[in-house]
Amino acid sequence: MNKIPESIRPCLNDYIKLMEDKLSSHILVGTYLYGSISLGGFDKEKSDIDFVTVLKRGLTQEESNNLKAIHKELNLNSLGKRMDGIYIPMNEVGKTNEALSPYLYCTNGKIKRGYWDINAVTWWMIKQYGIKIYGKEISELNFQSNWIKVVENMEYNINVYWINKAKNRLVFMFDDMIEFCVLTISRILSTLEFEKILTKMDGASKAKEILPERWHLLLEEALRMRINPKSASFYSSRLKRAMECREFISFAYDLCNERYFSDIDKEIN
Repeated sequence: MNKIPESIRPCLNDYIKLMEDKLSSHILVGTYLYGSISLGGFDKEKSDIDFVTVLKRGLTQEESNNLKAIHKELNLNSLGKRMDGIYIPMNEVGKTNEALSPYLYCTNGKIKRGYWDINAVTWWMIKQYGIKIYGKEISELNFQSNWIKVVENMEYNINVYWINKAKNRLVFMFDDMIEFCVLTISRILSTLEFEKILTKMDGASKAKEILPERWHLLLEEALRMRINPKSASFYSSRLKRAMECREFISFAYDLCNERYFSDIDKEIN
């Protein structure tokens, strides 16, 4: 647990205690952190607390209600509302959304049933960088994680999600979308280039080695928003910045398909 910032340890300790008290340790297999915490890039102002809690079985309605009560109590601490995680039975560990029935997950401090963020990247990060805070060791979960599946997930992100998002011109007029778009795509590029999952900040730093100088101002703009959002923009026009961001998506699409995605089918076959 050395990577876990001291500021969030009390919240995690409260979580485990409440889980043991209100759900019983007989149902729990383990709880594991991934994301920015496991990568050493947790931002105390912005980062979520990403977790997976593995259960011996699915929860009854009464147990699901108890789980809602647990998170409601955790929400009394501001960090509790930043816990983003999934609850999954042991026999479903390693599966992605496409192979799963609706499951319980937590977002913004509320428990819901449906589909959240379970993909190849999730399991790769848990396998390679995950931190156990309770229960069995990650190695004992005995699930498979494949890098080519991570690349496929990023291909979907670039070729489907971001290409479709770029069709909506209005959303790129807003600061939060510029930051999210540029840092996410920079992280994808860096991850593909160096074959290692990186934090958003590390991904942005490494992206400077990949991106032509033309995109450096946009990258600096996204970093400015992340680090010091109240500072003055590097762009005099929101419209110009929005156009630049949409062009950046197109550039990333071409680069990724030429350099990283062209051999996916060959590797699978």
